Amino acid sequence: MVAERTNLPVPPTALIGRAEDVANLRDMLTAPGTRLVTLTGPPGVGKTRLAVASAAAVADQFPGATVWVDLGPVRDPQLAMAEIERAFDVNRDSTGSALNRLPIAISGQDVLLVLDNFEHLLAAAAQLGRLLAASPRLRVLATSRERLHLAAEREYAVPPLPMPSELQVGDLGRLAANPAVELLLARAPRQIALTRNTARSLAEICVRLDGLPLAIELAAARLRVFTPGELAYRLDHRMAVLTGGSRDAPGRHRDLRAAITWSHELLPAAERAVFRRLSVFVGAWTIAAAEVVCADDEADARPARVSTAAVADAVESLLDKSLIQRVHGADRDARFTMLVSLREFAAEQLDQHDEVADTQSRHARYFADGARRWETAIGAEDESVMWPLVDDMRGDLVAAFAHSRTAGSALDHVPLEDVLWLAAGLGWYAYTRGSLAEAAGLIDFVFAVAADDRSSSDARAAALGAAGAVAFGLGDLASADRGLSQAAALSDARGDRRRLALVSAILGHVARGYGRFDDAAANYATARSIYEQLGSARGRAWAAHDLGLLANEQGDLAGAEAQLREALRLLAPLDYDWARAVSACALARVLLLTGNVDEPAGLLATALALHEGVGDGRGIAQCLETLAELAFARGAAATAGRLLGAASAQRGAVAAGLTETEQARLARLDAALVAALGRDGADHEKHAGRTMPANAAIALAAGVAAAGRLTEDRGAALTARQLEVAALVAAGRTNRQIGRALGITEKTAEVHVRNLMQRLQAPSRAGVAAWATAHGLLPAP
Repeated sequence: MVAERTNLPVPPTALIGRAEDVANLRDMLTAPGTRLVTLTGPPGVGKTRLAVASAAAVADQFPGATVWVDLGPVRDPQLAMAEIERAFDVNRDSTGSALNRLPIAISGQDVLLVLDNFEHLLAAAAQLGRLLAASPRLRVLATSRERLHLAAEREYAVPPLPMPSELQVGDLGRLAANPAVELLLARAPRQIALTRNTARSLAEICVRLDGLPLAIELAAARLRVFTPGELAYRLDHRMAVLTGGSRDAPGRHRDLRAAITWSHELLPAAERAVFRRLSVFVGAWTIAAAEVVCADDEADARPARVSTAAVADAVESLLDKSLIQRVHGADRDARFTMLVSLREFAAEQLDQHDEVADTQSRHARYFADGARRWETAIGAEDESVMWPLVDDMRGDLVAAFAHSRTAGSALDHVPLEDVLWLAAGLGWYAYTRGSLAEAAGLIDFVFAVAADDRSSSDARAAALGAAGAVAFGLGDLASADRGLSQAAALSDARGDRRRLALVSAILGHVARGYGRFDDAAANYATARSIYEQLGSARGRAWAAHDLGLLANEQGDLAGAEAQLREALRLLAPLDYDWARAVSACALARVLLLTGNVDEPAGLLATALALHEGVGDGRGIAQCLETLAELAFARGAAATAGRLLGAASAQRGAVAAGLTETEQARLARLDAALVAALGRDGADHEKHAGRTMPANAAIALAAGVAAAGRLTEDRGAALTARQLEVAALVAAGRTNRQIGRALGITEKTAEVHVRNLMQRLQAPSRAGVAAWATAHGLLPAP
C-alpha cells in the first residue's frame, strides 16, 4: 500500500498548549463507530499541528498505516482523490475510478488517513464520503476551515489557546503556565524573559492576537526588533486599523489577516517583493530557485528592483520572521516552504502588484531549465543523480506547464521553447515513474506546436520524444510512432546521438508491439551501435536487454538468455537498481521457459526487492506473475492462483497494460490453473489474490522466492500460507492482525502460528520472526 507505515511530517518545534485537545482527539479517533473527524477553525489556529500530534498519538491503533496527505497544493477538487491515491502509492492511470482502486489498496487493514487543508476542495467531500462507505476499516482525520457536511462527520472545533486573565498578570507562575504566553516565550528570542516589567505587555500581546498560534508566532519573531511594550503598543494601534475588513468574515479570521498584514507591512520593500513572489512555488524551493523566480531583470528601472544578491538575504530575513519555514530532513540543498494561509496572502499581494505574469514566467523559465537538465540526463551516466532532484521538482513542473498554457500565456509570457522543455520533463517523468494519465494532455499540445520554428530543434526533439514515450506507455502505438520518428529525425539532423539512441530503442518497442520484428531489430541495433560509440555501459546494458526480449518473442530462448545475462553483467557494477530488477525478472521468465525452476527463484527475489525499493509498481506486477509461474511449476497451484490475482490488482493500480506476449503467457498459466484446480477453484484463488492487501501479497511472493532458495533446513517444506504467516509474525503482527491481513479468523491465525512454531522448532513467536527475517520474509512496512 504505502512505502512506509506512516509518513506523518515531523514538526520542527514542540506543540505547546494542546495536551487536552490531543487527548480529546485520541478518544474520538479510537471510539467505536468513528469514521471521520474534522478539525475546524480559522487559519492560524493550529489545525495542522494538532492533526499531526493527534495522528501520532493514535498511530499504534492503526497497524495498516497512518497516511498524511497535504491537499494545500491541489487546486482542482477533481484531483483530490488522485492526490490521496498518490499517498497510497496507487497510480491514477488505470481504468475505473479512484473509488474502485483505493478500497482495494486499503482492504483488510486499519488505516488512518489524515487530510490537511480540505477547505478549498469541499466539492470533493462527496467522493470522500463514498470512499468511507467502500472502506469500512478506514478512518479519516481532516482539517478544514469549515465542516465537510458528511453524514459520518464528527466536528472538533479547534479553539484558540487560552489567553491570560488580569489575575494571572500579577502571578508570574500562573502567567508562565498560560499556553499562549508559554508559546510566545518559546518562540521569542532568548533575551525576552517573563518579569514583572514585561508581564503585562506579554499578556496584552497574546490577548490582542486572540490566542491564535500563528499570529503569536509571527509576533514573537518581531520581538527581535521591539521590546514587549513597543510590540504591544504597535499591535494595539495596528489592529484597530486592520480589523475593519469584511463584516461577514469571522472575527478571528480578520485578526489573523491583521497580524499577517501588520507583519508584512513592517518588511522592507525588497522583502515584501520576495515574499509575494515566493507564492508561485507549489512545493518547497531552494535559494537558487528563489533567486531566479524572485529577482527582477537587471534592466528593470524600478526603484524597488530586487537584485539576485538581495534574494538570499530576504529569504533569511523572512525565515527569521517566521513568514517562511525551512523543510527539515532535506539531505541536499536547503529547502523552504510557506504555510498555506501565508501563501494565500502572498498570492493576493502578487496579484495586487500586477506581478503574476512576470513571476510565473520566471518560475516557468527556472523549471524549464530543470526539465532540460533532466531530459539531458536520461540514458546518460548521471541519470540516477537527477532522480531525487526531479522528484522534488514534480509539483512545480506540473504547475509551470499548466500556467504557461493558460489564456495565451505560452505565447505572451513564457517562451514556447520553455514550454516544450517543461513538456519534455513531465513526459519522461510520467513514462519512467509518474502517472501517464497526468501527461496524456501534453501529447496533442506537443504535436500541435512541434512544427513552430520559433523554438530550437533541440527542444522540439526532446518534447516529441517524451510525447512519443508517453503515447507508447498508454498503448497508442500510432501516436508513439509519429512522435518518436519525428524526434529521431530531428536528433539525427542535429547529431544528437544520445537522444537518437533513446528514441530508437522505444521505436523498437513500438515495432515489436506491431509484430514487426525486423524493424524492431534494426532500431535496437541502431541504439546499441550508438551506445557502443558513446562508451555507455548503461546504454549497452539496455540494448542487450531489449535484444533479449526480442529474441524471446521470436522463440530463440538461448539467444534471449545470453543477451539478458549480458545485460545483468553490464549492470552489476552500476548504481542502477531499476534496470537490474527489470533484467533479472526478464531472465527468470526465459529460464522458466527452458524448464529451469531453481535459478529463477534467486533472480526473482532480487528483482522483487529492487522493484520495491524504487517504487516500480509495474515491475512488482511482473515479478508476481513470474513467481506465479514458478509456484505452479513447483506444484503449488493454489499459491500460483493467488499470485496471479495479486498481479492483476497491482497492474490495475498502476495502469500497466499487458503486451500481446504477456497476455498469451498468462492465458496459458490460467488454463493450467483451471486444469489443476477446476474453474471455481482457480477463480477463488485469483479473487483471494486480487483482494489481498498489498503487503501480504508481497510477503507471499517473497516467501515463494525464498522457499525456492532455501537449503534443506527445517523451513524448506513450509506451505505458501505458512510463509505468509511467518512474514507477518516477523512484522510484529498479532493473531488478530494476521487474520485481518489474510482474510481468516483470529482463531485460524492462532492455529497457523502454533503449527508454524512446531514446524520450525521455535519456542516462541520471536523464534519464528528470527527465522523469517533470516530468510528475507519481511513484508513491506
